[in-house]
Amino acid sequence: MFIALREIRRSIGRFGLLTAAVVLLVLLLLFFQAVAGTLTLGFIGGLENSSSEVFVYDERAQLNPQASILPVDIVAEVGAIDGVEEATAVGLSSFASDGPSGDVDVTLVGAAPDSPATPRTISEGRQAEAAGEALFSGSSLTDGFALDDEVAIGSTAVTVVGVADDAPFNVAPTLYVPFETYAAAVQERAGAAIEVPASFIGVTVGQGEDAATVAERITSSVAGVEAVDRATAVAELPGAGQISQSFGILYLLLFIVVTIVTGVFFLILTVQKADALVLLRAVGAGKFDVVKPVLLQVLLVVGVGAVLGAGVATGLLAAARDTFGAQLDLSTTLTTVAAITVLGLLASIGAVRRVLAIDPIQATTSGGVR
Repeated sequence: MFIALREIRRSIGRFGLLTAAVVLLVLLLLFFQAVAGTLTLGFIGGLENSSSEVFVYDERAQLNPQASILPVDIVAEVGAIDGVEEATAVGLSSFASDGPSGDVDVTLVGAAPDSPATPRTISEGRQAEAAGEALFSGSSLTDGFALDDEVAIGSTAVTVVGVADDAPFNVAPTLYVPFETYAAAVQERAGAAIEVPASFIGVTVGQGEDAATVAERITSSVAGVEAVDRATAVAELPGAGQISQSFGILYLLLFIVVTIVTGVFFLILTVQKADALVLLRAVGAGKFDVVKPVLLQVLLVVGVGAVLGAGVATGLLAAARDTFGAQLDLSTTLTTVAAITVLGLLASIGAVRRVLAIDPIQATTSGGVR
């Protein structure tokens, strides 16, 4: 411990640069994770936090609620399937609106009040129960509405009576309204009193029933539909998987860079102080005595760098919350710091092997390390 700290103090510039590099890489890693999480939630939040356990789409929609069109009268067929507790038609579409902050595009979700289409949790207020009322759920990447805000969608005005957590669609402010309000907005946009279809059907299953099994039963029993459980609907939502995959590649590259930078740094450091290590071994130091300082330096430099990087990332995201709308959760931060530290230790294997290869007899030759 004493030797490790003293060497760091004597070479504070070199160790400081490596620590700064780890801070920067951890900052980027956590920043990307926070933004990716917020962006993904903006896509999948409406499905992930829905009360529905099964979603029924048009079989040609490829599990895309935006592309699905179902006649409303098919709800009765779905509701009659064994294992289905409740089924409700859900309308989903984007509209231009005029709110307290001006014009903004919103996603309108129309369904019966207290139906399987509503979000599972409400943080403020209550469900929309009557025409002219709306439950709001926003994305952290967009401006939202507050309780009692009035929003005009065409000639239809709705008042926000409740706010739900993390249940948006399309990374846009989302308003849950009664299906009749949704239908009126669609008809006004169409310019005719057309029959408004559902986008999908939300289903809750009976007690003791398996959602995936009920979904298979619906698909095989009702012509022209494809039903999936909530987990499958979230995983197959177009766009969300591509975002996760793209950011996953960035995470992998950053982890690789941290590993390579740490490994190369300590390997070069070991080569540079080879003569000193040979001398230590020649005067009686054991293998563990010369390896321990290397491992302690890795833990100190990489661990401190990871913690500092997490602190900087948290502060930066908090300061820029209005711009990025993202924040770090504790589990993600701790997992990343632990992973970086473990990778740093693994990266030091090359340096450790080189130290272990030192033979005290080399003090009598000019060869240094073999």
